[in-house]
Amino acid sequence: MPSTASLVQSRSSVLRALRSAEFWRPRSLHPIARVFLLVVVGVLICIAVGFSLAAGGPRRDDVLSLVLYAAVAMFVWQPLTAAIVVMLVCTLGAVFSGGGGDLLELAITLGLVAATCTWWVIVAHVVLLGILTVGVSIDGSALSSGGVYGIAGIAAIALLIGIAFRLVAAREAALVSERSRAVEDLEALAKEQQERIADELHDGIAHDLTLVLFHARALPKQTDDEARGTSLATIESAAEKALVNIQSLLTLLRDTTSVSSTDDDAEDDSDIVGAARSLGDLLNNAGIPTTVSTPSTPLDAGSPARRALVETATEAVTNILKHAPGSRRASIEVHSRSGTVALVVENVAPSGAGATTGRGGGRGLRRARERLAQHGGELTAGPAADGWLLRATVSAEPRTTS
Repeated sequence: MPSTASLVQSRSSVLRALRSAEFWRPRSLHPIARVFLLVVVGVLICIAVGFSLAAGGPRRDDVLSLVLYAAVAMFVWQPLTAAIVVMLVCTLGAVFSGGGGDLLELAITLGLVAATCTWWVIVAHVVLLGILTVGVSIDGSALSSGGVYGIAGIAAIALLIGIAFRLVAAREAALVSERSRAVEDLEALAKEQQERIADELHDGIAHDLTLVLFHARALPKQTDDEARGTSLATIESAAEKALVNIQSLLTLLRDTTSVSSTDDDAEDDSDIVGAARSLGDLLNNAGIPTTVSTPSTPLDAGSPARRALVETATEAVTNILKHAPGSRRASIEVHSRSGTVALVVENVAPSGAGATTGRGGGRGLRRARERLAQHGGELTAGPAADGWLLRATVSAEPRTTS
């Protein structure tokens, strides 16, 4: 049996629903209720037609009955129109006949009105039923001997049944809405997971494999033992890093939490100054003379912002190696002024190449731009006079401490 707490909670939820304006908005009948209503109306129409034929032809009451049944069927498609027609037909019948049959039909259809129409239509239906019932009773019809209570009881039962159907429909709509939100949340989580995997592939493995490919192609052309040794060491180091990133990616697939904590730890080690110098050495070792300019004092940028700059610088250098390996020279500059920290990476195209040499990045630059935007920064990249220029900025802020 349900506990007292669950009963109290259920009763409070029903009371909240009854006080909600959303609860009393127009609603459609359940598909099963629609079929059932159409079947019942079809049977009633057949009975009315049969009685009419047996009586030798349609009378006024028969016509009103058929119109009433047709109006009841309209609750399947147009509840408001159906309610108005029902009230009009029953009013005409009660006024002309002075009996209780039309009042009984009006009381029964209150259930359909309560289940489908807005609150003011329900109130109008109840008020009209009350006025007609009192009027017929005053005229001295059979209702004066207790029929009033019968009409009132049937109307109350029909009203409660209609509200019960409305509660069921509202609960079903809420469940459907919750299910839709859950599906959207799951899809968002899946997409976020895919984005993280794609970022891991691009930011880690793709960059390292670019270095391996670059030096592997250059190795057969190098005659200097020192240069060959540098290329071999770079290939070995990049391959080891790619292997570590692959293991990290597998960890991401198995356990998102552990990878998230690893990423947080990595953010604490983000040093754009050190990264700029390392990337400059990388380009120099690749045969591209590179100048590096960095400030001598710590930068006023939070750890996530510094990490975004490191990833942007790595992307820029990788694009130089991938798309402009024969660049005549390059430069990496990091500076802080006017409340911002800026990174500027530029390469000069090979002799005879157009200004668009070095074009690329695609997803990498797009993701770098998104990361910078998360920290109030921006990224611009495009062809310069004789090469390619990338500029990234983030807002200066106090460095985070562990």
